[in-house]
Amino acid sequence: MKKRFLIPLVLSAMISGAHAEATPENTIHLTTVHDKKVDMKVTETGFNFEQFKGKAVLLNFFGPHCPPCLSEMPHLIEMQKRQKDDLVILAVQVQMQMTPDALKAFVKEKKINYPVVNLDYAMELVQFIQTNTNWGGQIPFMLLFNKEGKLVQTYLGMTDVSKIESDMKK
Repeated sequence: MKKRFLIPLVLSAMISGAHAEATPENTIHLTTVHDKKVDMKVTETGFNFEQFKGKAVLLNFFGPHCPPCLSEMPHLIEMQKRQKDDLVILAVQVQMQMTPDALKAFVKEKKINYPVVNLDYAMELVQFIQTNTNWGGQIPFMLLFNKEGKLVQTYLGMTDVSKIESDMKK
């Protein structure tokens, strides 16, 4: 599953104006479990992550009861430590409805060191990605954007972090 999402994403956003639930200025607004705001502006090649300027972004859709998600989580935590100057992992919990307190407890228990967004605060992003890609909701699912916000790669299923780190060089 390579770059299939980019052309439909941009064309849908620009031509139809329906671009899922993105705001009129083509920006999707997220709030993390720690009440940090993340704005994702749709561009011709991916997203502009204003809060993460100068860093690659790995958008990680996961679930707290998904065995492959849980298996790769410690590797993502370690990669975030190693790549802290060059990468931000932005995780979106999409498996189930969770209270903010329950997700905060999960993040603390797993020692997750990157921003996490709850499904309730990410519906417009989830709908946007589903509308503009071939993603059917399977997890784990990740999208890697380079430092300029250009989509570099998509990953469906467990992915070795060495592959992600290699793709960051593209």
